[in-house]
Amino acid sequence: MAKMPKEVMDMLKDPQSSKVLATCDDAARLNAVPKGTLTAVDDETVAFADIFGDKTNVNLKATHKAAVAVFTMALPPVGYQVKGTFQGFQTSGALFDTFAQQVKQLLNLDIRAVGTIKVDEVYAAGVPKPGAKLA
Repeated sequence: MAKMPKEVMDMLKDPQSSKVLATCDDAARLNAVPKGTLTAVDDETVAFADIFGDKTNVNLKATHKAAVAVFTMALPPVGYQVKGTFQGFQTSGALFDTFAQQVKQLLNLDIRAVGTIKVDEVYAAGVPKPGAKLA
């Protein structure tokens, strides 16, 4: 497992940042979706609310691989890519309750579960060193 630097965690926790979750199926067909609920739980874990992620969920259960892109549209562009291993879905507990409350408050939607991803690698996806491995 790798540890995300503070600036990556801060950007993941920022509700104004753009976030995308990418997965692939057993045949290596890619799927990428905007996922505004992606956030850093700690320096080794990223989590997201499952609201309506059918293809994403099938892919995660099949391959357990995910990549998260988080970025801002500021100039110069700043962003990061976090690659990781899907740990599973939680349908109860403190993390689930926190996400359920936030999503209900912001979007007036119910969540089905909370997915967690353990961080394997972290890369810069913007200036000054695009592609540089950070962890």
